[in-house]
Amino acid sequence: MKKWWMIALILSLAVFAAACGNEDKEKADDSKQEVSKKAEKKATTKDDSKDDSATSEDSTADSTQQDSMKDTADSSAQSSGDSSTTSNSKENSDTDQNGTSTDGTFSLSQTGFQVSNVLPITGGTVKTTYLSSSPSFVKDFDNLVITVNQYKVESVQGASKQMNAADPTSFLQNQDGYVVTLDVSIKNKTSQDITYKPDMINLVGANELTGGSLDNFVPSSYHLIGSQADPYVFTAGKTARGLLTFTMNNSKFDDLTKNSRIAVPSPSKIDANLKNQGDPNDVVTSFPVN
Repeated sequence: MKKWWMIALILSLAVFAAACGNEDKEKADDSKQEVSKKAEKKATTKDDSKDDSATSEDSTADSTQQDSMKDTADSSAQSSGDSSTTSNSKENSDTDQNGTSTDGTFSLSQTGFQVSNVLPITGGTVKTTYLSSSPSFVKDFDNLVITVNQYKVESVQGASKQMNAADPTSFLQNQDGYVVTLDVSIKNKTSQDITYKPDMINLVGANELTGGSLDNFVPSSYHLIGSQADPYVFTAGKTARGLLTFTMNNSKFDDLTKNSRIAVPSPSKIDANLKNQGDPNDVVTSFPVN
């Protein structure tokens, strides 16, 4: 009897041990599954984070690219605007619609010579009707060499400024007319001073002639002066340069256009010390004015 009781006890203990073993195994399996799920969830979260990071980087790159493209477009637009401004600036002219230079400072350069010395004095409408920018007359008298470097013809209409009646420029106060301006050089090629009067040079038309002036419409810095001691005495070996002007009304200018010429007297006709020296003949030659 005691033997069967022992056998029964052993069997009960065996069954109990087996049951505990299964329970521990089930717990272990559950623990493994839980660990596996956590690992899977962590991996999923990590992948999602990578995806979000990649999406963020793509978004940042797209934004940067769009900003760059916008900056480039803005820069191009601004550059185009600057180019347009430069182009418009270059198109600005220093002459009025009549072709007379109204801006800048007069000089003997080809550009400066186009600035009017007449307009500031007369007002009204002053228009350059003829311009010769290259030497048009050169005469070597074997003592003086006289050159017209350039010249221009300006018409004056409706002079609006009040001028001194004693001033010869007031000739155009109450009538329309023309002013012809010559840029003249006189070179004394000898070893002695020579007396010469450039204002004895005339413009000759079909029936009338017009004498020159060294003062009318001539800025003080551009007087044709032979020397400081005497404007009519041209120093040996030197060259003098300045302006010579001719003022006339419309009628006289019309006569000039019919057969326009320039008459230049020989120095030997003016300076008594030059008798039998150099070319004694005066020169009369064609001189276009229109």
